[in-house]
Amino acid sequence: MGVIFLFPLLGMSFYFPFTVFHLLLLPLKTLPTLPVPTTFFSRCSSSHRKRRLILKVDPSGIKKWSRSMIHRLSIWDAGFLRGNFSLQIDPLLNDDTGIYEMLVKYGSSVWCCQVKLGVVSVTANPPGPLVELGAVKLTCNCTRSEKPIKIRWFHAGLPIPTTGRFISQGQALFISSSFGNDSGPWLCQLIFADGEIISATYELQVIGFTEKTIPVVYTAAGSDANLPCILNYKPLDYGISDVAVHWKHMGRREMKATATSIRGNQRNFSLYLPAVGPEDAGQYLCEVTIQGTTITQNVTLAIMTVIRSSEGTAVTEGSHLMLTCNLSYHTGQERFRWQKLGSMPTESASRKAEVLKHTLEISPVSLSDAGTWECQVYGPDEMLGSVQHRLEITAAQVSSSQPGTPGKVIFGLMVGFFILVISVLALTHHVRKRVTSSNFPALELMVAATLPGKKEKVGDPEEKVQQMEY
Repeated sequence: MGVIFLFPLLGMSFYFPFTVFHLLLLPLKTLPTLPVPTTFFSRCSSSHRKRRLILKVDPSGIKKWSRSMIHRLSIWDAGFLRGNFSLQIDPLLNDDTGIYEMLVKYGSSVWCCQVKLGVVSVTANPPGPLVELGAVKLTCNCTRSEKPIKIRWFHAGLPIPTTGRFISQGQALFISSSFGNDSGPWLCQLIFADGEIISATYELQVIGFTEKTIPVVYTAAGSDANLPCILNYKPLDYGISDVAVHWKHMGRREMKATATSIRGNQRNFSLYLPAVGPEDAGQYLCEVTIQGTTITQNVTLAIMTVIRSSEGTAVTEGSHLMLTCNLSYHTGQERFRWQKLGSMPTESASRKAEVLKHTLEISPVSLSDAGTWECQVYGPDEMLGSVQHRLEITAAQVSSSQPGTPGKVIFGLMVGFFILVISVLALTHHVRKRVTSSNFPALELMVAATLPGKKEKVGDPEEKVQQMEY
């Protein structure tokens, strides 16, 4: 009679494989025609060698159970007549270790099978849910007498290096400081000298915040803001009702809203701020106290505004305009996108509907630029927030008391051209006059005599003749 060694996980459902395939004595094809055999299940504890009957099945099918295990033992009735005498224990306890024996009597024939049950488990100290930043010790327990030659730990399928906040202590792993993302399955793997590998899993639950990094909330000025402070588990689900929450605005004495005490059946302690402004920007601190242990989370509120280069409510047509998307806090990873809401794809090519820059520059401003412009801020994976600005354009006004600009220009050009022509003619006449005078002096005298305002000298005619003779 052989012995089968099994090491199931503590607290799990377990089947003892008592079948004819292990006994190798009863032909499977003959079993359906046989009546129910008398079957005994007994257990020999490792602490004392006395056998104790835990289950008996009579030929009539009546079952007799051990009082201590009546609610945890079961057999598969459909497979019982087919030679499958497997025994199920659910849940499995640490005290269930030992040798289990099955005895089948059919007529004068007796068949027997033994299974040695060992248990492997992982226990936590302190037990129950752990509050973030708390320490915990995970111990890998096994009923096998030999000590393992190697122990390995895994979390969510990844191996755990025993450095930093993870300290190996024999068959235990000490976590000096826990975080919310430490929640989940922790697997202990025991490797023995004969090559056998036994493993057990523990579901660690650490009450902490759902956010893995410090969150930044981007909100347009004048809009409402929600600052997240959410736990990954509800404390009341673990019987914890002593929960208090308090919000602080770093650098300010007073706040618009705060939470001082919230019932423990909730896990969402987000802060609501109505109609935020630039003065509300900055760092906020959420403090959650659970059974005397306080955990904190920082939340940064970034206020989004649009700064315009020109003052006043409206912008004049033809002017130069710049719209700047301003953030009260930058991470350095933001990307900006400007777009005019309601813009049509057929809009003029001189004005793009989308601008991927921090500042939107419009020059010259046209009446078609009027409307709502939106600045959207993006992170590496998603849009973080947006702010809108209503742009009003006024048409350029022409004064009625003064002539238009084109008329002034034309009139000035005509006057200048006329003056230029007169000057050229006068200069030409003067030059020709000088040339004529130098060639004919007598003619110059005659011309001078005929000019008005010139008086003839009365004198001797002979003088005149002498003057004319040269």
